[in-house]
Amino acid sequence: MNRSLDAEMKSDGIAATFFKGFLIGIANIIPGVSGGTFALILGVLERILASLGAIGANTFKVAGRSLKNCFSRESLYELRDEANRIDLVFLCTLLIGAAVSVLAFSFVINWALVNHPGITLAFFIGLIIPAIAVPWKMMENRSMKSLLWIIPGAGLTVGVALAFGAKLSGTDNALLVFLTGVVAISSMILPGISGSFVMLVLGQYQTVLGHLQGLQVNLARGVIAWGSIFWLGMLALGCLVGLFTFARFLSWLLKKYRNATLAFLIGLVIGSFWVLWPFKDFEAGAEVKGRSGEVKTEILVATAPNRLPESGKEVLGCGIALVAGLGGAAGMNALGRKKGTKSG
Repeated sequence: MNRSLDAEMKSDGIAATFFKGFLIGIANIIPGVSGGTFALILGVLERILASLGAIGANTFKVAGRSLKNCFSRESLYELRDEANRIDLVFLCTLLIGAAVSVLAFSFVINWALVNHPGITLAFFIGLIIPAIAVPWKMMENRSMKSLLWIIPGAGLTVGVALAFGAKLSGTDNALLVFLTGVVAISSMILPGISGSFVMLVLGQYQTVLGHLQGLQVNLARGVIAWGSIFWLGMLALGCLVGLFTFARFLSWLLKKYRNATLAFLIGLVIGSFWVLWPFKDFEAGAEVKGRSGEVKTEILVATAPNRLPESGKEVLGCGIALVAGLGGAAGMNALGRKKGTKSG
């Protein structure tokens, strides 16, 4: 670890680290906004990568010996040294801050999608449009052969939405939840895509928000929401598996078939605009039957059919939201470039 990075690590206290984690959590819950971009802007990306990179076989060996020795004094000293080596306090504080913001803002995002879905979707589109420029700039050869991969990418997103959107939305199938976690966490290594954006395309985003809300509301009442705990646990397990398996496969694709993969990614983003189209018949798509026959009315985005705008006021509201999203994305990209220049 170099001296400048070590000095940066020591400069942040617990409160500052928690706040930075809080901001990164907000970024992760908004579709189209990359938590990695926020980490870069806040100056903690290198520290996160250094901490994650330090975790290895020795970490698990030390933890295992401490458990085997019933956390004796010697094993606790060894555990403390290992925790300092991998910067565990920083990492845990950052994760706690992110978790708190995700739990807190799940109410805000879900409220916006339920009460102002068109404006919210238009804002999301504004955030996502600039993401196309990221993989475009990363392409080393924009030949027609490579660019043709945009078509199957867009087709896949639209096809999934048309064929399975209503069927997947609100589904509590454990395998589907697990696979959602795998795909969502894997998307984090791809430029310009966020995990929450992938969940939105798969029709699971509002389901995630619903379980997060249900867990908090029930805990406030002194009730343990085992259903939500199981659902979120399966999602977390999928994220863990995806991080160590599918994500590596995607990294291999980027190295082996870079231009085709990036073009396919652009297609995925373009195709997502069909799902995020802000002018929808939300009333027609509001009712979804659960496994036991109950009717759920909180799922709107993935099940509502697209339509043309019905009034100038509707177009104006969504247009303003779109411009606001574009402005927010442009500001984050500018800050990211500025931070990257300083770091370099």
